[in-house]
Amino acid sequence: MKISSLRASFHSQLATLYQKQEIDAIFYIYIYEKYKIFKHQYFLNPEKCIVIEEKDIEELSKGCPIQYVIGKTTFYDLELNVNPSVLIPRPETEELVEHILKSTSYLTTFAMSPSFNFEEMPAKSGQGSFTKILDLGTGSGAIAIALVKNLNNATAWATDISKKALETARQNAVNNNVEINFLHHDLLKDDFKNLPDKLDIIVSNPPYIPQSERVLLHTNIVDYEPNEALFVPDTNPFIYYDAIAAIAQKNLRKGGSLYLEIHEEFHTALTALLLEQDFKDIILWNDINGKPRFVGCKKL
Repeated sequence: MKISSLRASFHSQLATLYQKQEIDAIFYIYIYEKYKIFKHQYFLNPEKCIVIEEKDIEELSKGCPIQYVIGKTTFYDLELNVNPSVLIPRPETEELVEHILKSTSYLTTFAMSPSFNFEEMPAKSGQGSFTKILDLGTGSGAIAIALVKNLNNATAWATDISKKALETARQNAVNNNVEINFLHHDLLKDDFKNLPDKLDIIVSNPPYIPQSERVLLHTNIVDYEPNEALFVPDTNPFIYYDAIAAIAQKNLRKGGSLYLEIHEEFHTALTALLLEQDFKDIILWNDINGKPRFVGCKKL
């Protein structure tokens, strides 16, 4: 098949799922990963003949994310394997990693302030004093791997309830030449005995989407990504944050930092929860789209 015909097939079969621009973006990712054809090379030779894989187009037409079809994604300049046992890491989570790297040596200086701006802080990647990191609910291992890759002398542990997710995360750590201590752990049921203590950083991007919002999400999320890593009960949307705060109170060292990605509607309520749990220096910040998405704080 001519590659131009493959593009036409993408548009005809994915038209009910995505806008034209999104379909083209998926197409260009696909032809590079499958045939090592860059976007500009496609335009130079759109009549180039290729052998197509019908099953890939069939999966994409059902709504399967392109990252699962090709089996990988890029996160913080790292290549990670992904599959339906792990969430596909989002750009917002890259922002969380970037803020942790920038603020490693600085959070002690700042308390919650409407005028505080992370972008004004100098980058300190690889120079921070924090070394012991725990990533709760690691999924693909994206956060833990990116932090260890960019911080000197960092030791990291990463947990997940899913053994399949941990298998993927372990392979990603190996592929990116970092050492992570992976632990099978249920945040809501297991005690803390297997988790390290006197930690400098705890970070988590836990499930936080209320079940009632399922209907608002694209089929490529709801039907393919692990729902247990996405959704929380409408009646108790802070169920994971309560558990994480308890772990942080026990396992962080004094002055250690907790970082969380959150639902954009939960900023105020999560701040109240952390204050009740005796955390200090609570800092809130927005993602690149201006949505309130992150919280940082310290253990007293």
